[in-house]
Amino acid sequence: MIKKLLFYVFFFIVSVFIGFKFQNQVLQIILVPQGILKLFVKENVIRPTIQINTTEENKEESVYANSFELVVTNVKEFSGFNKNIDQSQNSQHKSAALYGSKKNEKTYLELFTRDGFIINNQNIDQYELPNFYDPHNSQGGIRGVFFINDETYILMASKKIGCQNVSIFNLDRKKEILNLDCLPDVQGIHYDAIGGASIHFKNDIFISIGTPTNNTQSIRNLAQNNDSFYGKIIQINKFNLKNYLNEEKEIGIKIFTKGHRNPQGLAKINDIIFSTEHGPKGGDELNLISENKNYGWPLSSYGTKYEEISIASYKLSHSNYGFKEPLFQFTPSIGISDLTNCTPQMIEYFERNGCLLATSLRDQSLVIFLLDKNLSRVIGIEKIDFGQRLRHIAKQKNGQLFYEKDGTIYISSDSGEVLKVFFRLIKD
Repeated sequence: MIKKLLFYVFFFIVSVFIGFKFQNQVLQIILVPQGILKLFVKENVIRPTIQINTTEENKEESVYANSFELVVTNVKEFSGFNKNIDQSQNSQHKSAALYGSKKNEKTYLELFTRDGFIINNQNIDQYELPNFYDPHNSQGGIRGVFFINDETYILMASKKIGCQNVSIFNLDRKKEILNLDCLPDVQGIHYDAIGGASIHFKNDIFISIGTPTNNTQSIRNLAQNNDSFYGKIIQINKFNLKNYLNEEKEIGIKIFTKGHRNPQGLAKINDIIFSTEHGPKGGDELNLISENKNYGWPLSSYGTKYEEISIASYKLSHSNYGFKEPLFQFTPSIGISDLTNCTPQMIEYFERNGCLLATSLRDQSLVIFLLDKNLSRVIGIEKIDFGQRLRHIAKQKNGQLFYEKDGTIYISSDSGEVLKVFFRLIKD
């Protein structure tokens, strides 16, 4: 009798503690046959509602580059997808990816938000996210979306009991395929640095994963840890993944490169892969990605630390310490984000195959990189001011640029729009 009473008292105390500790979560208690008590904490995630402003008309304006004009039109079907909501929820409606496709000569765009909404031609759908999805004070959520064999995968912030980390999840099969180690300093987590870019290359897919912090050294150091996938570009073989999903074998994920801070864009020209990467305070990078290379973070960077100036900053040189130098770096930072190859029309206009497009957040511009014929050196850049934070350029499901026959592309912005951008490329 006394033992039973003590058990109930103990159970009551534990329940009160958990109720206080996880007051914003739902506690599920499952008793298994052996009498073992297991506790599962499930996030009570209330995703902010989302709506489209269907009354807004298409607005066309001209944006001028150095030698040509861009005609920019907001795509009405996406107008205001993250406007007019509480500012604390705004970042959850920012785009996690933008994809385009053609069917019967009609263009279909799909915009994925960080909290699992999909907007498609004024239709709003919502994926069922796993219980460990973590909005993390509106700074987490989904940070990358990619497709393999027409199945949808997301890279996202995760939270389980005593563990905050990053995971890759198959939405169609509701199966986690990669669960990274728990981050060592939960107070220092900043999920804006997850990364989340992807590109298909032959039988593999490459995915970028950052080190999610601004100022915590223990998280930064994971970029140099060969036992961690943080701060890496990883390589997944599609056949191995298919076998894994059929429960036949392990995936065998490889680290392709390391030493990355926050790589948000991946693109390829022929068989050469490039990436864009947020620096800290300065030091945004365009990198040429080569297997087994080390890109230096957090030891070398052309940026400086966010901490007090008295704290020793990074080494500027990369090559002096055995790291690969960036092709180009921006100081001050432009908030470089997505990356893709140029349209055929732009390649013809600039008379070179080495042409890349990048978006910028802080600088609010579209950036054109022109490379030499060996694709090993940047010979020129042009920044075209849009006056709003540009995030994702529409891609095909293979990760390559989606564009219309006339060279029109589509870009998502943080001001709640998808922009249709036509390059009026006319030579005298």
